[in-house]
Amino acid sequence: MLKIVIRPRARSDIKKIWRYTYDNWGEKQADVYTDALGQAIEEMTENPEMGNSIEHIRKDYRLYHFKHHFVIYRLSSTVLDVVRILGEKMDIKRHL
Repeated sequence: MLKIVIRPRARSDIKKIWRYTYDNWGEKQADVYTDALGQAIEEMTENPEMGNSIEHIRKDYRLYHFKHHFVIYRLSSTVLDVVRILGEKMDIKRHL
């Protein structure tokens, strides 16, 4: 299984997602959503190429669509490197 690395900007993204969800739908829903996001990232280690290549935006980057967010990551033979987690309406090129 691949090791998961969550980069600082992705950690900040997760905190912002939790806070937004908390502000709009409460603590329980914020916990449910971010827990499911974490589970999805763990499941990606079993099939890391399930995300689409976004070579046209950034070399060696991939994108996995999770509910209302995109998990943007890189792969090596041993690491699933989560770089950002962006809202589905955000301009990916601008925020990488």
